[in-house]
Amino acid sequence: MLCTVRDVRRSLAEIRRVLRPGGELRFFEHVRADSRGMAATQRVLDRTVWPLLTGGCHTSRDALAAIEAAGFVVETHRDIRIPGSGVRLPTSACVVGVARRPAAEEPVRSTDG
Repeated sequence: MLCTVRDVRRSLAEIRRVLRPGGELRFFEHVRADSRGMAATQRVLDRTVWPLLTGGCHTSRDALAAIEAAGFVVETHRDIRIPGSGVRLPTSACVVGVARRPAAEEPVRSTDG
């Protein structure tokens, strides 16, 4: 769902706020493709028609970095490609994993300035 929200940082902060300490965030997100050509295609689509056609979806966000920056500890994750073979689509590169809100409160890292 992070691909569709306007303010990823704010959304993750709210998830972290309502999740109990030690609680789990399971995620399955589109991510930036690993090939230059597809990553460039994703960026162009994300800035033009893709969000309009797909309910606000942005395919080239760095969801894993955003989750970590929000103060979650990523316990496991793996990169996957959907579909597993055949034509690559702007939505093919994905990450699936589990992150946890720390049991003991730790300050959230700021990505500002």
